[in-house]
Amino acid sequence: MATVGERVIALLRLRPEGMTDGELARALGKRRQHINQVCLRLAKKGLLERRKVGGILRNFLADPPPSLSDEHPWTWEGNVQEQVARFLEERGWEIQSKADTAKKEPGQDLVARFPGSSRLLWVTVKGYPRGTSKTSPATQARHWFKRAIFDILDWRGRDQAVALAVALPEKKVYRKLADRVRYLQPMLRFSFLWVREDGGVEVDGGLG
Repeated sequence: MATVGERVIALLRLRPEGMTDGELARALGKRRQHINQVCLRLAKKGLLERRKVGGILRNFLADPPPSLSDEHPWTWEGNVQEQVARFLEERGWEIQSKADTAKKEPGQDLVARFPGSSRLLWVTVKGYPRGTSKTSPATQARHWFKRAIFDILDWRGRDQAVALAVALPEKKVYRKLADRVRYLQPMLRFSFLWVREDGGVEVDGGLG
């Protein structure tokens, strides 16, 4: 479940003209005072800007917007998931569900539907590990990549019509691994979604 702060950020991404605390409160079904406190906290973190326009205080997404989590690197799974969700929404997809990656919630990390159709997209999201005292980040990343590919194998077996994608941060080790399994893409009909440090997303293979 997304936090109120994350929902505020998601709304402001869709409203470049900004929103007042009252508009955000109505859109999110929250008390204005609650939203005011959330926006002040986000502004303090540098995630949004509060400026007066025509004498009315409005909230704007910071430009460029920092990572939603200032406690994690941009390669963290939750940040990768958020950037992909934003990318899909900007292209008309509706996000139907978003797993709590911090709690390792099972199932699809993102489920999106294209409006006016039955077209669904299931996304498995992986971040880039920090490694452990016994395992290097690159070695751990290979294990995470294998889990992502297994998700694709499992999901394609469950549904032949759904669009599938693997979302990963732009890292050399992941790019090399993707090249090694490139032959699977036409058979399993899935895409790679590469998230860059600047928040941009590259689609490799189309979205179904």
